[in-house]
Amino acid sequence: MTERQLEDGEALILSVLLKRANDWNGGPVNLSALRVCDMDDGGMGSLRFVSGKNHPRYGRTVAEGWFKDLDGVPVALALFVDRDEDLFELDSWKVDFTPRLRLPQDETEVRDGPPSGN
Repeated sequence: MTERQLEDGEALILSVLLKRANDWNGGPVNLSALRVCDMDDGGMGSLRFVSGKNHPRYGRTVAEGWFKDLDGVPVALALFVDRDEDLFELDSWKVDFTPRLRLPQDETEVRDGPPSGN
């Protein structure tokens, strides 16, 4: 997998979800220093955080959110940490499983919780 930095919209999503992760104390996160790999998810935008671990494994979900894509279809978001409480994945999927068309441009677009159809 090819490593890269976060795009602006991805950094915005992560920033919002980190603020909502009340039961996770991973310390301050330098968004510009994070490296990610795109996951093979059909273009829905999921990311794996690069770590020095050989086989990091899902630990738990620490925050959820969603935003509306250009076509009005909700894009669900979930921030996962691994078993050591380090950032693991930013899961992103359109509820109709089509490719994501855009990233949010403003924090107010990233709504709390799972999609509600609003």
